Amino acid sequence: MTTRRKQLTEEMKAGIRSAAAALFADKGFAAVTMREIAKAAGCSHTAIYLYFKNKEDLLQQIAIPPLKEMEAAMLGRMADPSASQIDRLLAVCREFAVFCLTKGSFYHVLITPGAVRIDEKEPVLEVNQIRNRLFGHLNDALSDAVGDGAARVDPAKALNHGRMLFYYMQGYVNTYIGSEEPTAALLERTLPIYYDGIRIFVAGIQQSIR
Repeated sequence: MTTRRKQLTEEMKAGIRSAAAALFADKGFAAVTMREIAKAAGCSHTAIYLYFKNKEDLLQQIAIPPLKEMEAAMLGRMADPSASQIDRLLAVCREFAVFCLTKGSFYHVLITPGAVRIDEKEPVLEVNQIRNRLFGHLNDALSDAVGDGAARVDPAKALNHGRMLFYYMQGYVNTYIGSEEPTAALLERTLPIYYDGIRIFVAGIQQSIR
């Protein structure tokens, strides 16, 4: 393949990914067809399959890079030796909130389409492997913040604690997705409340296992 042809191929793939991301964010992953994506990208319905096998393949190529970036940011926060355990948890939760709010409605494309249960051991799709790792990091940060008593919590209950915290985080994000307030100002105003809710949640777990 010539250099020019490779360039055109990469440009077409980028155009298809961009069109798919916009359609997924606007209509939802399930409602969009490959034919619609091809039309929006300016290629034929048959040609799109030269670049992507199916919608799931497209989703993976769109979602995996930003999800890996969020994972790296979370792990960086968790490895901060200067922060307390509760502060590391707050920082991990902040990374999730900032990531989602800066992505706008596209956040739903990254987090939910084709998702599997978070306790599934070996998801087939790499995007779901990353999503489940992200939840695992959150659960680890929560367990560390709860402290020594976390070891006495039944594993199934500990998993549910993580789910509850994730529901809370999603509630915060969904409240402010699409807000006309500048993101920096929004975070400055609402993060203290967000943090207080997480602290109260952790204190509640600690109280329940004493």
